[in-house]
Amino acid sequence: MDQAVLEASFRAYFLGLGHDIDWQYLSLSMMLHPVRKGDYLFHQGELANQLYFLHSGLVRYVGVSDAGKEFTQTFVKGPRVIGSTRAMVTGMPVLFGIQALSDVMVISYPWAEFFQQMSQDKGFLASYMAFLEQIFIAKEERESAFVKHSAERRYMDFCADYPELKEQVPLQYIASYIGITPIALSRIRQKLKLSNG
Repeated sequence: MDQAVLEASFRAYFLGLGHDIDWQYLSLSMMLHPVRKGDYLFHQGELANQLYFLHSGLVRYVGVSDAGKEFTQTFVKGPRVIGSTRAMVTGMPVLFGIQALSDVMVISYPWAEFFQQMSQDKGFLASYMAFLEQIFIAKEERESAFVKHSAERRYMDFCADYPELKEQVPLQYIASYIGITPIALSRIRQKLKLSNG
């Protein structure tokens, strides 16, 4: 894929956060990461101190418990910044992996150098803050839904948030994302099908 197209997509994403950015500060070259469906951008426990940008496609964040049980933390569609803020900022290993659910194109920049260059621009800092606010608001809403909403409501919310995914991704990914077993999800889907029947 043409690097100019990828760079334009990356810049347009940040522009969409509401602030003009002066990209003249950025002198780093982007790295390209084409990831095939089913493969991982990185695995839980690896180092991932890059700023990753998902140009196109669909990924899921995958955590694995100490007992070896896999769970889906979230789904992300491009274009969007992806990755682990914790790993990026601290240099510690990531607490989850990122798996491609379709063929995806990801670009990256080394975070420390990228931030050192781009933090000179107030527009970038304001855009990055807006991005972080979006993440924290979504996290807060998701945590609230787990406490307050039934599994059926969480599934209906998933369908509203990701209408194209309910038939596209395996049920076990959706079930783990909303915090139930695949069997319980099948029952909910059957109940909703009968009531909408």
